[in-house]
Amino acid sequence: MSEQKTPIYKKSWFVILMLVIFFPIGLYLMWAHTDWNKVAKWIVTAVIAVIGLSSVITGGEDTGTEVATGSEQNEEATAAPATEEEPTEEVTEEPTEETTEESTEEETTEQAEATEEVADEETEEVVGIGETLTVDGIDFTVNEWFQRDSVGTGLTSTANDTYLVLDVSVTNNKNEAVMLTSDYFKIMDGEVVYEPDAAASTYMNQEVAADNLGLLAEEINPGSSRNAYIVYDVAPAVIDSETKQLQVQSGFFGTQTGIIDLQ
Repeated sequence: MSEQKTPIYKKSWFVILMLVIFFPIGLYLMWAHTDWNKVAKWIVTAVIAVIGLSSVITGGEDTGTEVATGSEQNEEATAAPATEEEPTEEVTEEPTEETTEESTEEETTEQAEATEEVADEETEEVVGIGETLTVDGIDFTVNEWFQRDSVGTGLTSTANDTYLVLDVSVTNNKNEAVMLTSDYFKIMDGEVVYEPDAAASTYMNQEVAADNLGLLAEEINPGSSRNAYIVYDVAPAVIDSETKQLQVQSGFFGTQTGIIDLQ
């Protein structure tokens, strides 16, 4: 009888790697899928918490120092004696009617151009299902979406309400590898934002292959594409909504985004 292959997300070296490069996922994998004893798990969790707290405290101290330095500069500027300058006579030329009209036209043109530039920057490109949206050199496509009550085969997950499952494809057109996660895909309905269920997404992708983790911190090299399922645990009203959309982003901080209609 052949030996069952251990999924990569259960291997200690992979969990340790995730703890180093992306600790939220690493913590989840450590607690959910490793057989480490609880004492070791709590020690690792405490160490990460202490490091995060130290970073916050250090950042606060640096900010306080900068404020104090700024106050000292203001005091020095206030204490400096004002130097009296001798008044100078200025010769003011009265603007002619022709000059005034030219200035007004130039100002109107500049304002119109500035307004158009702002509008272009603020407008996000919107595409539909089956159409490709390019954001910061990455192609995003929603092939389809469907509803499920549970996902997974060997390991299963059942929805609290119902699962909305996205079948997505991404292609890296950049000159360097990129790392995408399911957190870069948010469903929006008006001002309401729905985050993906990481565990359910993993189980859904494992229906395709036991070692398929979807977009769980996997690097995609230039010119390569990936298909993955992303799962959301939502209320039934979201399934029926005709205004729900998917917001995609190209990086962790979401500086460049785009919209895909889910209709």
